[in-house]
Amino acid sequence: MLRKFLPVLLCNIAPGALLAQQVELRSSDEFISVEGEIIGFNGVMLSVETSVGQVSVPASEVICYGEGCLTAIANPDFGLTEAAFDGVEPGGDAEQREALTDDFVISFESPRLNAIYRTITSAFAVTGPSSSRVQLGPTGQITLQNEAGNETATVALGGTGDPSDLQISTVSLRGTAEVAYPGPMDWVTGTQLTRQLVGLDAFAVIAASNVGIDSISVDQLADIYAGDLTNWSQLGGADLNILPLQLPANSPLRNEIVELIMEPRGKSIASDVLTMADEAGLALSVNQFPGSVSVISVDRAADNNTLSVSGSCAFGVAPTPFNIVSGDYPLIRPAMVTYDRAPNTSLLTALFDSAATDTTQDLLAREDLSKHGGIMQDSGIKNTRLNLLLSGTFDSIERPVAAEMFQVLFEADRLSPTMSGGAASAAEGAWNRAMMHDLTDMMRDPEFAGREVIFAGFGDSTNGSQDAIDASARAAADMLAAFRQFATGVINSSDLTLTSFGFGNVSPATCYEGQVPGQAKTRVEVWVR
Repeated sequence: MLRKFLPVLLCNIAPGALLAQQVELRSSDEFISVEGEIIGFNGVMLSVETSVGQVSVPASEVICYGEGCLTAIANPDFGLTEAAFDGVEPGGDAEQREALTDDFVISFESPRLNAIYRTITSAFAVTGPSSSRVQLGPTGQITLQNEAGNETATVALGGTGDPSDLQISTVSLRGTAEVAYPGPMDWVTGTQLTRQLVGLDAFAVIAASNVGIDSISVDQLADIYAGDLTNWSQLGGADLNILPLQLPANSPLRNEIVELIMEPRGKSIASDVLTMADEAGLALSVNQFPGSVSVISVDRAADNNTLSVSGSCAFGVAPTPFNIVSGDYPLIRPAMVTYDRAPNTSLLTALFDSAATDTTQDLLAREDLSKHGGIMQDSGIKNTRLNLLLSGTFDSIERPVAAEMFQVLFEADRLSPTMSGGAASAAEGAWNRAMMHDLTDMMRDPEFAGREVIFAGFGDSTNGSQDAIDASARAAADMLAAFRQFATGVINSSDLTLTSFGFGNVSPATCYEGQVPGQAKTRVEVWVR
């Protein structure tokens, strides 16, 4: 019979004694499985030689299966006592293991998010894994059970004012937040998720055609609505009074805009800002009133003059589909599931992971959400960015890196999955995990078979150019390792080659606005060639 030993036991084993042990390492929810020969242990990470190369996993997040594990425990060189065997439990088939259950009550920030939840559960019931049994109740309750029958999860809708332990709300990817995941492996495994991305709201800044500018910062928007900026000439535009327009105070969409633009800057909307009944009225009025400006959903802005928007740097980004799903555009506000307590089963993780599938994303687009499935950037945009490397101003440290970037990416194409590097907040980890799903789905397309997948790190550091380059290289290498673990099957079947590079701050696609405080902020783009 297979036996497993708990993570604490792994951390107490002498490094040298672990070598040459054939094992299978699984995350506690069995979502991730790595098979091979242990080739190293540094007290934190286990290195395993697999059929696709070396994989490193945190010992604290895995359970070890196989005779190699028993050999490691039984070896007297490890100095283990009889008491250490108290942590060894029967493994065996899933049917023989302890039954796991989850019983959650879910609530919603707005009725619209309730509709999003029902779309996700309905799609999962029809298109989810065949190994799961799904029952949907008329009141919105869902019951999930795995094929072995040893894991069961239920989610029930709470009434107005009732307590809940699972919520769907829109959140910010800007500002500061605590570390939830020290590194990518922590959100890849899915064993201790506190949030998962289920949808994506995006907003466009629309302005009258005569304002005289084509780009605006989020800080400037906040100043306009607070009444601190009153003339477009203050922003380098026409000598024309600014006329901001807004939605009613009871509009859920207005509340999102306030939380995205005003609150992070400690500002409130001025009392004299004109109010329109709905987004259609805002779009029509901006086209008619000189000097007017407003913020509306991207899909409502098609016939208006839209401005590029910059975050914490002077780097304007247009609200194109690619820039939105890559996270390059700053005015996005993801809808996420937030857990008040960690699930016991893998069933809820699978349910909300399914929101990233193309089928579910197509359905969620009907709820006015931006689809975040993987897409390829227009080659003209890529070429413009690379050409700027030839005329850019770089210091002596950045110059060879800029040349390397030009050579590496010249024949490559950028894909939309883009992730924050290094330590991540709960929201950033949820975003990154959804991007991993998007990337994995893209790599299943025969178009990418046999190609090289490049993890390109970018970033800035208060310690200068070399630290930014080093930090971006580490972030890219860590993301490559995470993808290798997340998508082992696809990597094998599509015969993919994985490489990583760190380019520092030589060619940013957007501002670096990670939520976790630190001297370096990094982002990892994905390219293929």
